[in-house]
Amino acid sequence: MKDTFLWGGSTSAFQFEGGANEGGKGVSFYDTISRSSKAAADNMESWMGTNKIKDYTVTSDFYHHYEEDIQLMSEMGFKSFRMSVAWTRIYPDGDGNVNPQGIAFYRNVFSLLKKSGIEPVVTLYHWDMPQSLIDRYHGWYGIETVHAFEQYAETCFRAFGEYVKYWLTLNENNMTIMMPGFGTGMKKTKDDPDYDIFKYTVFHNTNIAHFAAVRKCHEIIPDAMIGCMFASALAYPLTSDPEDVLLARNHNQKLNYDYLDLLTRGRYTPKNVFEMKQAGFTVSEEDSKLFSDPKSIIDFISFSYYFSVCTGTEQNAADENAGTVQMMYQAMSNPKLKKSTFGWTIDPTGLRILMNDLYDRYQLPVMIVENGLGVKDDILTEDKEVHDDYRISYLREHIKAVKAAVDEDHVDCLGYLPWGCIDLYSASGDRDKRYGFIYVDYEDAHKRYRKDSFFWYQNVIKTNAEELD
Repeated sequence: MKDTFLWGGSTSAFQFEGGANEGGKGVSFYDTISRSSKAAADNMESWMGTNKIKDYTVTSDFYHHYEEDIQLMSEMGFKSFRMSVAWTRIYPDGDGNVNPQGIAFYRNVFSLLKKSGIEPVVTLYHWDMPQSLIDRYHGWYGIETVHAFEQYAETCFRAFGEYVKYWLTLNENNMTIMMPGFGTGMKKTKDDPDYDIFKYTVFHNTNIAHFAAVRKCHEIIPDAMIGCMFASALAYPLTSDPEDVLLARNHNQKLNYDYLDLLTRGRYTPKNVFEMKQAGFTVSEEDSKLFSDPKSIIDFISFSYYFSVCTGTEQNAADENAGTVQMMYQAMSNPKLKKSTFGWTIDPTGLRILMNDLYDRYQLPVMIVENGLGVKDDILTEDKEVHDDYRISYLREHIKAVKAAVDEDHVDCLGYLPWGCIDLYSASGDRDKRYGFIYVDYEDAHKRYRKDSFFWYQNVIKTNAEELD
């Protein structure tokens, strides 16, 4: 492992930041949900579930605790910290007038991170669509939202470029093709006659936003690196039956590589083009030029990895009523793998396989920006400790896989930033499913407590993963 390897952790604004009604912040999609149970019922996709809190107003309150949190990250030895900027903290309505208080807040955060020796890795859009853009343009369905995002991205590059050298565009955007209605305010089902044209319009608009942001970043901050972020969906064939192998190949191509082929080559795959034309959707010459511009091509690939799945000829359909977005595409569980208490398979070797596949295919550096064990097993003892050996075990094996991919397979990996390094809310609003090295007591002024995994990870970073046991 190189000495420059970026050990750290990862969060998002709507799940971690809080301060929803402070500092001039505007209303996002998630703020609307927080304010109205009816809005939650009308707007949340089925995968969000019905038994969650759905109030993102305060979450882990990073807005008021950022100095303490950065100190804790520094104590662990973090080299990097992935976070997102809340679009509505910069542009309260998504476009129009910029909010100087929002600019000042993030400049303070980024400045302190840099002073602490921690590189910010910043996601521009992590699902928190401005409600005003939904009301006026149906979110990503409207090209006007793309133009608003371009304005917002340029503002971020100019305001924060002196601090931020690692950027991500849109979080897990390969999922948009599966759930295009999310954050648009439009109710569409696969039975609607215009569903396919709707799906491709939304997906294509997000891709315009991505390529435009990449090009603008390269123009404004030439020494920065900017990448994508995709939700990995690694599948194995359930058996050696060639039909199972074909299903796994098609699964991986559709959910992983179609998207990455586009972002690295600047054009849709021939199959994607055919399917779009079948739906009546065509790509303009102007958009094609944007996509193929060398300045629009990403510098690295980042991704989330939590589990793998299996495919087989008798597999279940993708579950649109799954408990989390990542589970929507689950086909079959691998009978060879153990599961976490949350029900996700534990497959560190799959991470090594995926890293190799990505690097062999695209020859771009990779960065793991989400990985980790989310469970409801954490208990804060009377002496304010959390004994999370199960998390240490999970992370140890996955870090071993990363180390093997780097040291033995020679994959160029920039860093490892596990998800929810300080406890945060799940995308579904569930605060009891915890990932962090640091426990947040939501019932007692959001006090922070170091878990056992905090000290373990501290030593991992200190020894650059030479001491994992």
